[in-house]
Order: sequence, then structure tokens, then C-alpha cells
Amino acid sequence: MPDASWVLLSSRLPRVPTRLRLAVWRRLRRAGAILLHDAVWVLPADPATREAVEWLAQEIEEQGGTAFAWEAASLGREQDRDLARRFREEADARYVEIARSARAIRSAALRRRSSRRPASLAAQALRQLRGLERALREERRRDWFRAPGRGEAEQAVRAAASELEMRRPAERGGARAVGD
Repeated sequence: MPDASWVLLSSRLPRVPTRLRLAVWRRLRRAGAILLHDAVWVLPADPATREAVEWLAQEIEEQGGTAFAWEAASLGREQDRDLARRFREEADARYVEIARSARAIRSAALRRRSSRRPASLAAQALRQLRGLERALREERRRDWFRAPGRGEAEQAVRAAASELEMRRPAERGGARAVGD
């Protein structure tokens, strides 16, 4: 790993209202930041992460908190490798959850096909899978270190959507899909 640089945010937020703390936590998690220690968050430094952290620091201060944002290089390649490993592990856990959700949606839709409205159930399942596709796109944007679970998550979402799409036209016409 070449010399990496990181953007960090340290903040102190008022205890009340708690919604501010929750909003900051959610924004940092959505950006893919990892918590280093207490209230110190880190992201790989690039123009987008720098800007996001600067905006968040400004918002924290406007809400009565204190925030310090800075860019830093680690003191060694081992630290960089450790941070990259942590980012990959967290992204991989999110990919595993996306794949699990895709399989669960597929299974639930196939189990319920015998109900009175199989086409509407398939449509609902396909909408849920489209939501997972959006989650997958978001995850790819914050997967800076190419977590290994990405391919499996993409395949699980694609396979579930493909299977449900394939079965849906047959169900709309009242015919049963092959193998039923």
C-alpha cells in the first residue's frame, strides 16, 4: 500500500438533544467512516471525503458542538494496512448482509407464490431487491479497499432479481412456472 493519507474528525456533541449525536453517527457510517477511538473517525483522504468531513464539522459547530477535522498520514505501512483491513472488514460485513437479505427476499417470495396474488408478491419482492441494488451501489462507493464480499453480494442480488423476474410473467397469465 503506497503512502496513504487519511481524513479524521474528532467531535464533541451536546448530550441533549440526542438526535444530533445520532445524526452525526449515521452520516459518518453512511460515508463508510470507521471509529478509531472514542469520537475520532477516519476515512481515506480524497476530495469527496475531505469535503464531507469539513461540512459535517461545520454542522456540528453550528449545533453547539466542537469539531476538529484534519488530514494525516500514518507513521507506518503497518498502520495503513491495519486501517485498510478494518475498512475491508466493515464493508465485507455490509456486503454479507446485502447478500443475506437478497436470499431471504427471494426465499420468502418463492414460498408465498401459492397465495392468491402471486404477481403482486413478486412485484413487492422485486421492489425490495431494487432497494438492495441501491444499497449495493452505495456500498461500492464507500468500498475503498475492495472488500471480498462484493462479488457475492452482487451475484446474490442479481440472481434473486433474475429468478423472480423470470417467474413473474408466467404467474401474471395464470400459468405456473416450470417445475411447480
